[in-house]
Amino acid sequence: MAVTCVFSLQNNYHQKGQQGICTAASLDWCRKTLKLGRGVKSASELISAHALNAQMAVLRKFDADATKQSDLSGLKPVGGDRAINTINQIISITKSTPPHVAIFWTSTHTMGYRYAHHEKEFFDIEIGLFRAKLTADIKKKMSDIIGGYGQAVEGMRVVALTD
Repeated sequence: MAVTCVFSLQNNYHQKGQQGICTAASLDWCRKTLKLGRGVKSASELISAHALNAQMAVLRKFDADATKQSDLSGLKPVGGDRAINTINQIISITKSTPPHVAIFWTSTHTMGYRYAHHEKEFFDIEIGLFRAKLTADIKKKMSDIIGGYGQAVEGMRVVALTD
């Protein structure tokens, strides 16, 4: 399997009994990837975890309004939210929908995926950023990690920078 861990991460933040900054982190990763026009090369290109924790305190208020969360993060949905239940759907929808960057979620966790011809990426604040040349390789890594959470993927949204 030719998957590279670009950098490792962890998510040790809690707010009002709820773990995590995964939504803020995934949206930030999407925004940075789109602004750079390439994959993120190091964790230092992302907003600090402390700043993400502050952003998540605001974003969490809009858990029922995912479009508002994207707007507040400088992103806009492309094609709206999609109900999905497989990693194959994440990969095929993102590949076929420019600008080829998406967030996706389970019932309790948000992650990111980016498609470029010879560079597929999977972002998970719990573990890190992974990159592979081949779709089959990144799909296997995504399956292994998401399977460990014991939850199926439920939805996704391709995003673009706001104008």
